[in-house]
Amino acid sequence: MKIIVNGKEAGSKETGCALCGATWGEYYEEIDGDRLFFCCDFCALEFKNMVNEVKKRTGWSKIDELIINGNYYTGRTCIAKLGEKEYKFYVKFNEEGDVGIFKEV
Repeated sequence: MKIIVNGKEAGSKETGCALCGATWGEYYEEIDGDRLFFCCDFCALEFKNMVNEVKKRTGWSKIDELIINGNYYTGRTCIAKLGEKEYKFYVKFNEEGDVGIFKEV
């Protein structure tokens, strides 16, 4: 899965956390067959919950590319892509890392 966070490629230790873009931490998780870097387990949990919500709403089995703009405090405006298909959404997480607000945009 190709991931762009606030304009920069992310998802590896060198490029930054797959959700927030931070380069500190050492947490990895396999998601959809890709071993992705996260700064912490909380970002990994939020990312997984977001991906699962997109799959549930679109019926997609995977996501090819995910463009994420924003942060924890303001929420994130995102574009998920599968082939030629696009799904635009806004997501904000609650204090437990679950999807708190999710809107199609």
